[in-house]
Amino acid sequence: MASYSKLEVKGEWKSNSDRPTEVLVAFGSISLNILNTNGEPVRQWAYSSIFLKNKEASKSMFCPDLEETESLYIYDKDAVNHLIFLSNKTSRKKFANLLPWFFIIILLISSFTFFSSYFRIVIEKIALSITSAEQESNLGNIMLKEMSEVSYCDINKTNEYLRSLEKNYVSITDDSIELIFMNFRTINSILLPGRKLLVPYSILENEDGAFVLAEAIELGIAASKNKEAIEKFFSKQRNKALLIYVFGVLTDLNFNKDNGLLISLHGKSRVLDKVFTDNEWLTLKKLCRL
Repeated sequence: MASYSKLEVKGEWKSNSDRPTEVLVAFGSISLNILNTNGEPVRQWAYSSIFLKNKEASKSMFCPDLEETESLYIYDKDAVNHLIFLSNKTSRKKFANLLPWFFIIILLISSFTFFSSYFRIVIEKIALSITSAEQESNLGNIMLKEMSEVSYCDINKTNEYLRSLEKNYVSITDDSIELIFMNFRTINSILLPGRKLLVPYSILENEDGAFVLAEAIELGIAASKNKEAIEKFFSKQRNKALLIYVFGVLTDLNFNKDNGLLISLHGKSRVLDKVFTDNEWLTLKKLCRL
């Protein structure tokens, strides 16, 4: 192909709206120039966009775009082969030029993903560090208010009674844990921020309810000390809501109960001694009627 030396060859150019016209075809450095018989420019096609539409023994048809708005017939076989060579070469070059940009885009996407995850971790840690015990309790109260459609026992009566029991019950009725017996359909307890432990009301009707309650409280106390409930709450928030919270606004936070920490007893062995006498358990059930 490099030996081809003709500067111009005859051809036939046609636009969709025009009749076929005899033209001169000249090979430029970056484009194919189509001239009329007087040497005046008619069209200029970029090599990278030209494709071979039809190749016959006596002539070949080229188009400058997929819509085939124009067509060009070339009769010289060497010119046809040379044009095919130039079209393929510029297409490969164009693709090669795009490769660096492709890798740059991949790098940017990867960097954004990494820094986005890192940014999320940092924002969660900031949110935890600026949340005081009072603020955490406030978040838990708001979550509880969002569950207004679910009935629950008198919180003050049940907790006062539990705290009034003898000192051997203190390990499961820690002052900092607030028990709330709620009438929701679940076998697990939910720990809200602010050390509020939501316990299913059905636990009071279970034969081994005293054991289950003792274990749930123990797990709740441990999780509260490790701040697992507030960590879970922040981890479920959207990036925007969490960022706004850092600047002191709570309105965009999601206070759904599903953002609380699930206290599951599945697979736990009940190794505690029975923590309530029959009379104490009966009294608790009487205090908590729905």
